[in-house]
Amino acid sequence: MSPVLPHIAINGRFLTQATTGVQRFAVETTKAIDRLIDSGEYAALEGRIEIVAPRSARDFPLRHIPLRRRGRFNGYFWEQVEFPLHARNRLLLNMCMLGPVMMRHQIVVVHDAAVRALPANFSKLFRLAYGFLVPRLCRRADRIVTVSEFSRREIGKWYGADVGKVRVSYVGADHLAAVGADQTIIERLGLSGRTFFLGVGGGGARNKNLETAVAGFMKADLPDTLMVLTGAHHAWVFGHSIDVTSERVRRAGYVSDSELRALYEHALAIVFPSHYEGFGLPPLEAMLCGCPGIISDQQALVEICGDVALKCSANDSDEIARLMRLIHDDPQRRAAMVAAGRVHAARFTWESTARVLLDLCLSQPKQNDRSRASVTLAPETKAAA
Repeated sequence: MSPVLPHIAINGRFLTQATTGVQRFAVETTKAIDRLIDSGEYAALEGRIEIVAPRSARDFPLRHIPLRRRGRFNGYFWEQVEFPLHARNRLLLNMCMLGPVMMRHQIVVVHDAAVRALPANFSKLFRLAYGFLVPRLCRRADRIVTVSEFSRREIGKWYGADVGKVRVSYVGADHLAAVGADQTIIERLGLSGRTFFLGVGGGGARNKNLETAVAGFMKADLPDTLMVLTGAHHAWVFGHSIDVTSERVRRAGYVSDSELRALYEHALAIVFPSHYEGFGLPPLEAMLCGCPGIISDQQALVEICGDVALKCSANDSDEIARLMRLIHDDPQRRAAMVAAGRVHAARFTWESTARVLLDLCLSQPKQNDRSRASVTLAPETKAAA
């Protein structure tokens, strides 16, 4: 007898939030799920999957996944109380770290353990919310997914997750290939005809360590070169921003995907000496757009970037300066890094991410069949557990 397919409700709270790292994961994975249904590969899920979101959710038109706005509230209350009420009797798919803590029949993507590993980086409210909810979700949810082997170890260490039951699904990088480069940002920032290095993620997140990237740039002493920093400031999450006063350092603020692609395509390299990442998407995005990477030797970055990026200790501004001069002064070395980076980054696709999550959804027992705890998982899921 053919198995009964689940009804799946995607937690659409991400459609009420600014698009940063975890929201990017939800947006692009949901788009990829829709494409897989459209291709016929998961056609059986037609009519069995939808997004349930607060009434304030922005539009998110897809071909096969409807958006249902439900409830009266937003934020944590909507997620913990209204979402499970309006998605009852369905498998919940939460892709942005959190889900309703009282529910078991759900899959939660926990991207990292930064709130526990680096508490000083976050506001008190953010620490309290995540510190209370995430460990309980790791214990109660049907399945936890994370984005790297490093993060799997981290959520076991900090949140008490059973790492043997945590599935790793790498993040895609091919979203930037789908947009055209908006060259107007080059003119707006006064970068036409100029060489520059790029720092991404300066929205106040201390772990991005852009202060050290800027210090390395100043030590590199390249008079013909600028440093550009991107990222809007999210004080309610991170509680601080970096102070830059040099005329050779340009603050771009929030940039669109099209603008970011243009910056990647023109930059000498991305400089990303992060202290802590669950995955580390910006260097991979940069590689896909032909921009070499200088990264810290943080474990997730090394896992994801392999040997195609130059590595340094996160706090070693002298070494960062040396690597900046190396890329600046050696065009052949840079060209080889560009070629290798494009090949490497092409391996990371959102459709691969979507397949992992869909296969896990299809392998979970129905909510009304949970007494049969011995339900067999799909073969590839067993292998990953």
